Amino acid sequence: MDDKVDPLEWGRVLLGPYPPLFYAEIAVRILMLLALLLLVVHILGKRGQQNLSPMQQLLLVALGSAAGDVMLYPELSIGYAAMVLVGVTLLTIGIEKSANHARWFRDYLESRPCVLVQDGEIDVAVLKRERTTRRELYAILRQNGATALSQVELAVLEVTGDVSVILNDSIPLERDLIEYLKVRKVGDVAAPQHTASA
Repeated sequence: MDDKVDPLEWGRVLLGPYPPLFYAEIAVRILMLLALLLLVVHILGKRGQQNLSPMQQLLLVALGSAAGDVMLYPELSIGYAAMVLVGVTLLTIGIEKSANHARWFRDYLESRPCVLVQDGEIDVAVLKRERTTRRELYAILRQNGATALSQVELAVLEVTGDVSVILNDSIPLERDLIEYLKVRKVGDVAAPQHTASA
């Protein structure tokens, strides 16, 4: 601990060690960095405003760290932030363009879509590898209108982290994705039905 720091010095704790005018500088820094971030969003284009690829998620972490530090620390200049924000963005775009020309590189960066369910059968190995539980999978299938596994023609874990669900037109004989959630009453005591396990 710095010997010059007085513990529980409320002026420092609440207002900080810098002169009060530094608050005005923080406001200016916020406005300038917001303009830089808007430039970054423009560079990324419309695709960057939708579901993010793994590379774009890493970019967001880097941008957040660079922008946040420069807003608060007076020893860090706006020029440093601009170089980091624009540089990392352009580097990410360059890597993604390179990945479009080499499939093995793209697969390494973004992985590949994984089939979780095909023709009503869950691929347990893929589910385990992707660290997804049956409960999470069942919730996603129900949100997409499935009442039974037999209705699911295909459920694919996309590179964005979303799960695409394609249902067939069959009418299920049993509704195993929802029946086990229902509660039936036995006398005055409610007991869950266990027609399927999650």
